[in-house]
Amino acid sequence: MSVFWQKKKKSGIKVLAHVKSNFNEIYVTQNGSEREMWFRKKNDFFLQSRININELDALILVYSKMMVAALLLQPAPGRILMLGLGGCVVSNFLARLYPHAVIDVVEIDSRVIDIAKDFFYLKETPNYTVHNNDGRRFVQDALGKKPYDLIYLDAFKSGSVPFHLKTIQFYKDLARILSPKGVVGSNLYGKSNTLKHNDWKTFSEQFKRVYCFEDYDSVATVLFATDRDETWTMSDFEHAAKNFHLPLTFSLIDTAATYHVGKYENDHGSVFEDNFPRGQLGRTIEKNNLDDTQNHSYPIKNRS
Repeated sequence: MSVFWQKKKKSGIKVLAHVKSNFNEIYVTQNGSEREMWFRKKNDFFLQSRININELDALILVYSKMMVAALLLQPAPGRILMLGLGGCVVSNFLARLYPHAVIDVVEIDSRVIDIAKDFFYLKETPNYTVHNNDGRRFVQDALGKKPYDLIYLDAFKSGSVPFHLKTIQFYKDLARILSPKGVVGSNLYGKSNTLKHNDWKTFSEQFKRVYCFEDYDSVATVLFATDRDETWTMSDFEHAAKNFHLPLTFSLIDTAATYHVGKYENDHGSVFEDNFPRGQLGRTIEKNNLDDTQNHSYPIKNRS
Protein backbone atom coordinates (compact mmCIF):
# COMPACT_ATOMS: atom_id res chain seq x y z
CA MET A 1 0.00 0.00 0.00
CA SER A 2 1.31 3.46 -0.92
CA VAL A 3 2.52 6.00 1.63
CA PHE A 4 -0.15 8.33 0.28
CA TRP A 5 -2.94 5.88 1.14
CA GLN A 6 -1.47 5.01 4.53
CA LYS A 7 -1.57 8.70 5.48
CA LYS A 8 -5.19 8.95 4.41
CA LYS A 9 -6.16 5.93 6.51
CA LYS A 10 -4.33 7.30 9.55
CA SER A 11 -6.23 10.57 9.25
CA GLY A 12 -9.49 8.76 10.02
CA ILE A 13 -10.82 8.40 6.50
CA LYS A 14 -13.24 5.48 6.13
CA VAL A 15 -13.29 3.18 3.12
CA LEU A 16 -16.95 2.67 2.21
CA ALA A 17 -16.35 0.50 -0.83
CA HIS A 18 -13.49 -1.17 -2.69
CA VAL A 19 -14.40 -2.68 -6.06
CA LYS A 20 -12.34 -4.10 -8.91
CA SER A 21 -13.92 -4.01 -12.35
CA ASN A 22 -12.61 -4.89 -15.80
CA PHE A 23 -11.60 -1.25 -16.21
CA ASN A 24 -10.75 0.21 -12.80
CA GLU A 25 -9.92 -0.46 -9.18
CA ILE A 26 -12.38 1.82 -7.37
CA TYR A 27 -12.42 3.15 -3.82
CA VAL A 28 -15.15 5.16 -2.13
CA THR A 29 -13.97 7.01 0.97
CA GLN A 30 -15.54 9.33 3.52
CA ASN A 31 -14.07 11.94 5.83
CA GLY A 32 -16.76 13.69 7.85
CA SER A 33 -19.35 14.91 5.37
CA GLU A 34 -17.04 14.64 2.37
CA ARG A 35 -17.28 11.55 0.19
CA GLU A 36 -14.85 10.77 -2.62
CA MET A 37 -14.35 8.34 -5.50
CA TRP A 38 -10.77 7.26 -6.30
CA PHE A 39 -9.29 5.08 -9.02
CA ARG A 40 -6.13 3.12 -8.21
CA LYS A 41 -3.34 2.16 -10.61
CA LYS A 42 -0.72 0.08 -8.77
CA ASN A 43 0.34 2.39 -5.90
CA ASP A 44 -1.04 5.60 -7.40
CA PHE A 45 -4.49 6.95 -6.56
CA PHE A 46 -6.47 9.32 -8.79
CA LEU A 47 -9.28 11.43 -7.39
CA GLN A 48 -12.41 11.27 -9.55
CA SER A 49 -15.17 12.95 -7.56
CA ARG A 50 -15.93 14.66 -4.26
CA ILE A 51 -19.28 15.56 -2.74
CA ASN A 52 -20.58 16.93 0.54
CA ILE A 53 -23.36 14.56 1.57
CA ASN A 54 -25.04 17.39 3.51
CA GLU A 55 -24.89 19.84 0.60
CA LEU A 56 -25.47 17.90 -2.59
CA ASP A 57 -25.90 21.07 -4.67
CA ALA A 58 -22.38 22.21 -3.81
CA LEU A 59 -19.60 21.82 -6.37
CA ILE A 60 -16.42 21.26 -4.36
CA LEU A 61 -13.69 20.44 -6.86
CA VAL A 62 -12.41 23.37 -8.91
CA TYR A 63 -12.77 21.60 -12.23
CA SER A 64 -16.49 20.95 -11.68
CA LYS A 65 -17.20 24.68 -11.36
CA MET A 66 -15.22 25.33 -14.51
CA MET A 67 -17.16 22.68 -16.40
CA VAL A 68 -20.38 24.45 -15.44
CA ALA A 69 -18.90 27.64 -16.97
CA ALA A 70 -20.08 26.21 -20.30
CA LEU A 71 -23.45 27.68 -19.27
CA LEU A 72 -21.98 31.14 -19.90
CA LEU A 73 -21.88 30.26 -23.60
CA GLN A 74 -25.03 28.11 -23.55
CA PRO A 75 -27.33 29.17 -20.67
CA ALA A 76 -30.41 27.23 -21.83
CA PRO A 77 -29.37 23.77 -23.03
CA GLY A 78 -32.20 21.50 -24.07
CA ARG A 79 -30.02 18.45 -24.68
CA ILE A 80 -26.80 17.58 -22.83
CA LEU A 81 -24.34 14.73 -23.43
CA MET A 82 -21.65 13.75 -20.91
CA LEU A 83 -18.93 11.20 -21.62
CA GLY A 84 -17.72 9.88 -18.27
CA LEU A 85 -19.87 9.53 -15.15
CA GLY A 86 -17.52 9.31 -12.16
CA GLY A 87 -19.43 10.35 -9.05
CA CYS A 88 -22.09 12.06 -11.24
CA VAL A 89 -21.41 15.41 -9.54
CA VAL A 90 -21.76 17.60 -12.64
CA SER A 91 -24.55 15.58 -14.24
CA ASN A 92 -26.59 15.59 -10.99
CA PHE A 93 -26.02 19.33 -10.70
CA LEU A 94 -27.25 19.95 -14.25
CA ALA A 95 -30.22 17.62 -13.78
CA ARG A 96 -31.35 19.66 -10.78
CA LEU A 97 -30.68 22.97 -12.55
CA TYR A 98 -32.42 21.95 -15.79
CA PRO A 99 -35.09 19.39 -14.84
CA HIS A 100 -36.67 19.50 -18.31
CA ALA A 101 -33.44 19.06 -20.27
CA VAL A 102 -32.52 15.70 -21.77
CA ILE A 103 -29.25 14.52 -20.20
CA ASP A 104 -27.45 11.48 -21.59
CA VAL A 105 -24.41 10.23 -19.67
CA VAL A 106 -22.14 7.56 -21.15
CA GLU A 107 -20.02 5.36 -18.87
CA ILE A 108 -18.08 2.27 -20.00
CA ASP A 109 -17.70 0.80 -16.49
CA SER A 110 -20.89 -0.71 -15.08
CA ARG A 111 -19.36 -0.85 -11.60
CA VAL A 112 -18.86 2.93 -11.66
CA ILE A 113 -22.56 3.25 -12.48
CA ASP A 114 -23.47 0.97 -9.56
CA ILE A 115 -21.27 2.95 -7.16
CA ALA A 116 -22.73 6.25 -8.37
CA LYS A 117 -26.18 4.93 -7.51
CA ASP A 118 -25.17 3.45 -4.17
CA PHE A 119 -22.94 6.25 -2.84
CA PHE A 120 -23.28 9.40 -4.98
CA TYR A 121 -27.06 9.83 -5.23
CA LEU A 122 -27.47 9.01 -8.90
CA LYS A 123 -31.19 8.81 -9.67
CA GLU A 124 -32.13 8.41 -13.29
CA THR A 125 -35.34 9.92 -14.64
CA PRO A 126 -37.05 9.81 -18.04
CA ASN A 127 -34.90 12.83 -18.97
CA TYR A 128 -31.67 11.82 -17.20
CA THR A 129 -30.22 8.54 -18.46
CA VAL A 130 -26.91 6.74 -17.97
CA HIS A 131 -25.79 4.53 -20.85
CA ASN A 132 -23.33 1.70 -20.24
CA ASN A 133 -21.30 2.15 -23.41
CA ASP A 134 -18.08 3.52 -24.83
CA GLY A 135 -18.23 7.24 -25.59
CA ARG A 136 -17.06 6.99 -29.18
CA ARG A 137 -19.47 4.20 -29.98
CA PHE A 138 -22.33 6.23 -28.46
CA VAL A 139 -21.40 9.28 -30.52
CA GLN A 140 -21.27 7.26 -33.73
CA ASP A 141 -24.71 5.84 -32.96
CA ALA A 142 -25.98 9.41 -32.39
CA LEU A 143 -24.96 10.60 -35.86
CA GLY A 144 -28.00 11.78 -37.80
CA LYS A 145 -30.15 12.03 -34.69
CA LYS A 146 -31.23 15.09 -32.70
CA PRO A 147 -28.14 17.17 -31.82
CA TYR A 148 -26.88 18.22 -28.39
CA ASP A 149 -26.50 21.78 -27.09
CA LEU A 150 -23.78 20.83 -24.59
CA ILE A 151 -21.28 17.99 -24.85
CA TYR A 152 -18.91 17.28 -21.95
CA LEU A 153 -15.75 15.17 -22.25
CA ASP A 154 -14.80 13.87 -18.80
CA ALA A 155 -13.87 10.23 -19.36
CA PHE A 156 -10.85 9.30 -17.24
CA LYS A 157 -9.38 6.07 -15.99
CA SER A 158 -6.49 5.62 -13.60
CA GLY A 159 -3.39 6.98 -15.23
CA SER A 160 -4.75 7.96 -18.63
CA VAL A 161 -7.59 9.01 -20.92
CA PRO A 162 -8.74 6.56 -23.63
CA PHE A 163 -6.93 7.97 -26.66
CA HIS A 164 -9.76 7.30 -29.11
CA LEU A 165 -11.67 10.04 -27.23
CA LYS A 166 -8.92 12.60 -27.93
CA THR A 167 -8.42 12.62 -31.69
CA ILE A 168 -9.42 14.93 -34.52
CA GLN A 169 -11.43 12.10 -36.10
CA PHE A 170 -13.50 11.80 -32.91
CA TYR A 171 -13.97 15.58 -32.70
CA LYS A 172 -15.29 15.60 -36.26
CA ASP A 173 -18.04 13.23 -35.14
CA LEU A 174 -18.70 15.43 -32.09
CA ALA A 175 -19.16 18.43 -34.36
CA ARG A 176 -21.74 16.48 -36.37
CA ILE A 177 -23.92 15.83 -33.30
CA LEU A 178 -23.55 19.38 -31.91
CA SER A 179 -26.26 21.97 -32.44
CA PRO A 180 -25.25 25.15 -34.40
CA LYS A 181 -24.82 27.18 -31.19
CA GLY A 182 -23.64 24.21 -29.17
CA VAL A 183 -20.59 23.97 -26.92
CA VAL A 184 -18.11 21.16 -26.24
CA GLY A 185 -16.39 21.22 -22.83
CA SER A 186 -13.31 19.11 -22.11
CA ASN A 187 -11.75 18.47 -18.69
CA LEU A 188 -7.96 18.58 -19.17
CA TYR A 189 -7.06 17.78 -15.56
CA GLY A 190 -4.31 19.72 -13.77
CA LYS A 191 -0.57 20.36 -13.67
CA SER A 192 0.42 16.77 -14.34
CA ASN A 193 -1.15 16.80 -17.81
CA THR A 194 1.65 17.85 -20.15
CA LEU A 195 -0.38 17.45 -23.35
CA LYS A 196 -2.72 20.45 -23.09
CA HIS A 197 -1.06 22.29 -25.97
CA ASN A 198 -1.89 19.29 -28.18
CA ASP A 199 -5.49 19.36 -26.93
CA TRP A 200 -5.73 23.02 -27.89
CA LYS A 201 -4.29 22.35 -31.33
CA THR A 202 -6.64 19.44 -31.98
CA PHE A 203 -9.75 21.33 -30.88
CA SER A 204 -8.74 24.42 -32.89
CA GLU A 205 -8.32 22.31 -36.02
CA GLN A 206 -11.97 21.26 -35.80
CA PHE A 207 -13.82 24.14 -34.12
CA LYS A 208 -13.85 27.85 -34.94
CA ARG A 209 -13.49 29.09 -31.38
CA VAL A 210 -11.67 27.55 -28.40
CA TYR A 211 -11.62 29.06 -24.89
CA CYS A 212 -9.43 28.04 -21.96
CA PHE A 213 -10.43 28.28 -18.31
CA GLU A 214 -7.74 27.60 -15.70
CA ASP A 215 -7.53 28.48 -12.01
CA TYR A 216 -4.60 30.51 -10.74
CA ASP A 217 -2.95 27.48 -9.10
CA SER A 218 -3.37 25.39 -12.27
CA VAL A 219 -5.26 22.74 -10.33
CA ALA A 220 -7.74 22.41 -13.17
CA THR A 221 -7.95 23.28 -16.87
CA VAL A 222 -11.09 23.15 -19.01
CA LEU A 223 -11.43 23.94 -22.71
CA PHE A 224 -14.65 25.01 -24.42
CA ALA A 225 -15.07 24.73 -28.18
CA THR A 226 -17.81 26.03 -30.45
CA ASP A 227 -18.43 26.65 -34.16
CA ARG A 228 -19.90 30.12 -33.65
CA ASP A 229 -18.52 32.93 -35.78
CA GLU A 230 -18.27 35.51 -33.00
CA THR A 231 -15.31 35.55 -30.61
CA TRP A 232 -16.01 36.14 -26.93
CA THR A 233 -13.81 38.39 -24.83
CA MET A 234 -13.35 38.48 -21.07
CA SER A 235 -16.02 41.18 -20.86
CA ASP A 236 -18.46 38.91 -22.71
CA PHE A 237 -17.91 36.12 -20.18
CA GLU A 238 -18.22 38.56 -17.27
CA HIS A 239 -21.44 40.00 -18.71
CA ALA A 240 -22.91 36.50 -19.18
CA ALA A 241 -22.00 35.59 -15.59
CA LYS A 242 -23.64 38.72 -14.16
CA ASN A 243 -26.81 38.05 -16.13
CA PHE A 244 -27.12 34.32 -15.52
CA HIS A 245 -30.68 33.86 -14.26
CA LEU A 246 -30.62 30.54 -12.39
CA PRO A 247 -29.54 30.19 -8.73
CA LEU A 248 -26.12 28.62 -8.19
CA THR A 249 -24.20 27.55 -5.08
CA PHE A 250 -21.01 29.26 -6.22
CA SER A 251 -19.99 32.50 -7.93
CA LEU A 252 -20.19 32.21 -11.70
CA ILE A 253 -18.55 35.63 -11.84
CA ASP A 254 -15.48 34.25 -10.03
CA THR A 255 -15.42 31.29 -12.40
CA ALA A 256 -15.65 33.58 -15.43
CA ALA A 257 -12.54 35.36 -14.13
CA THR A 258 -10.53 32.16 -14.71
CA TYR A 259 -10.83 32.60 -18.47
CA HIS A 260 -7.31 32.88 -19.92
CA VAL A 261 -7.12 34.65 -23.26
CA GLY A 262 -4.87 32.74 -25.65
CA LYS A 263 -3.73 30.18 -23.11
CA TYR A 264 -1.93 27.34 -24.96
CA GLU A 265 -2.89 28.98 -28.27
CA ASN A 266 0.67 29.96 -29.17
CA ASP A 267 2.28 26.75 -27.96
CA HIS A 268 3.62 24.41 -30.62
CA GLY A 269 1.10 21.64 -30.25
CA SER A 270 0.38 18.70 -32.53
CA VAL A 271 -2.97 17.41 -33.68
CA PHE A 272 -3.99 14.09 -32.11
CA GLU A 273 -4.75 11.59 -34.90
CA ASP A 274 -6.30 8.14 -34.66
CA ASN A 275 -3.43 5.69 -34.10
CA PHE A 276 -5.04 2.58 -35.54
CA PRO A 277 -5.66 1.20 -39.04
CA ARG A 278 -9.00 1.76 -40.75
CA GLY A 279 -11.47 -0.92 -39.73
CA GLN A 280 -9.91 -1.58 -36.31
CA LEU A 281 -11.84 0.95 -34.24
CA GLY A 282 -13.69 -1.72 -32.27
CA ARG A 283 -10.51 -3.57 -31.33
CA THR A 284 -8.80 -0.28 -30.40
CA ILE A 285 -11.69 0.81 -28.20
CA GLU A 286 -11.48 -2.44 -26.25
CA LYS A 287 -7.71 -2.10 -25.82
CA ASN A 288 -7.82 1.58 -24.81
CA ASN A 289 -10.57 1.11 -22.25
CA LEU A 290 -8.69 -1.64 -20.42
CA ASP A 291 -6.11 -0.31 -17.97
CA ASP A 292 -3.59 -3.10 -18.47
CA THR A 293 -0.82 -1.49 -20.51
CA GLN A 294 2.41 0.12 -19.37
CA ASN A 295 2.39 3.01 -21.83
CA HIS A 296 -0.56 5.22 -22.66
CA SER A 297 -0.97 7.63 -25.56
CA TYR A 298 -2.57 10.19 -23.22
CA PRO A 299 -0.98 9.71 -19.78
CA ILE A 300 -2.11 11.44 -16.61
CA LYS A 301 0.11 11.38 -13.52
CA ASN A 302 -1.06 11.32 -9.92
CA ARG A 303 -1.17 14.93 -8.72
CA SER A 304 -1.72 14.11 -5.03
